[in-house]
Amino acid sequence: MALSKKVRLNIVDLVSSGVSRREAARRLNVSASSAIRIVKQAKAFGHVEVKKPKMRRSKIDPYKTDICEWLTKWPILSYKDLCLLLELERGLHVPYSTMHDWMLKNQLPIKGAL
Repeated sequence: MALSKKVRLNIVDLVSSGVSRREAARRLNVSASSAIRIVKQAKAFGHVEVKKPKMRRSKIDPYKTDICEWLTKWPILSYKDLCLLLELERGLHVPYSTMHDWMLKNQLPIKGAL
């Protein structure tokens, strides 16, 4: 779990007042590596905000155009049908749940059921 902004700011304040990073970590009951990383981030970027996680790409993403075309051509396709088409046409095996999650994430409509 990420450290609160208050703790992060306290680490930076302690270090800027002359306390070592390891001592600041000990006083605030955090790991030394976290204190070192937070002070380094504050110097480099001027803030101590938690970094946003990188968005993971889905293995289905490269086939979005194909899926949209299939849905346009056959609007009553189910998740099962889309998974089967991906496997037969593109050689990509995808579980139904992955297809369902991907469709929701990409806000693509589907009329068929699982």
